[in-house]
Amino acid sequence: MGMKNYQPVFLLFSSIILSAAAQLLMKAGLLAFQLSGLSIDNGLWFLLDGLLANQHILLWLGGGIICYGLSMLAWLLALTRYQISYAYPMLGLSYVLVYLGAVYWHRIGESFSTTRSVGILLVLLGVVLVNIKTAVQKPDRLHHGSTDTT
Repeated sequence: MGMKNYQPVFLLFSSIILSAAAQLLMKAGLLAFQLSGLSIDNGLWFLLDGLLANQHILLWLGGGIICYGLSMLAWLLALTRYQISYAYPMLGLSYVLVYLGAVYWHRIGESFSTTRSVGILLVLLGVVLVNIKTAVQKPDRLHHGSTDTT
């Protein structure tokens, strides 16, 4: 099996992982923003001045935005290779990654919840169930210039 056979899977999972990373990085940036005492209530110029003085906040937020951009690019490329009915449910995996990151990454440190964990397991089970037939038969690839998916 050549590298081209792995490229669509790599693109799909890159999009999922980058999307989750974007959420976590932006949350970390917003938490740093709150801890810094900055507020949008004091006006835009005060906010911009405060952000420039606290560049670590911009790094977290900017990193999140960059991850989102890369995620979108990977997603668009993945959609050229997979049916949307296969690819879109896979995005549910990002919920799992965001929950795990929010709970186990000390910078965010959200509390563990049994109820949320069960919900996340159900999301994971849903992703598996929605794609179980496709996983056994391999996802149908879209052919250039053709909408035939049989």
